[in-house]
Amino acid sequence: MSDRASRAHQVALASWVLLAASVAAWPFAGQGIGRLSAAIAFLPLLLPLPGLARGSRRALRAAPMALAPALAIALTEVVANPTARGLAALSLALVLVAFAAIVAAIRATPPA
Repeated sequence: MSDRASRAHQVALASWVLLAASVAAWPFAGQGIGRLSAAIAFLPLLLPLPGLARGSRRALRAAPMALAPALAIALTEVVANPTARGLAALSLALVLVAFAAIVAAIRATPPA
């Protein structure tokens, strides 16, 4: 793996872990985001994590689908819950960063 691909994988993994930590903090922030909503957004983020840690191209291609629940719930919370707007906006930004990092890692990885 080239240095560019290795760096892209590291950034993708770091952004994914930051996003998962942000979503995991939702119910504990006391801002009205329930545990069920947080679980629905958080659990899909765990699915591609082992493959991302290994640098698997297959996991990289599947990872953006796991972002959809976190994106939908964070967007809903930004619009509908003024008390949770800050944390949900942070999560939205991290969804965007994670998506961009995954795309960059896919582009940097040589085809199989």
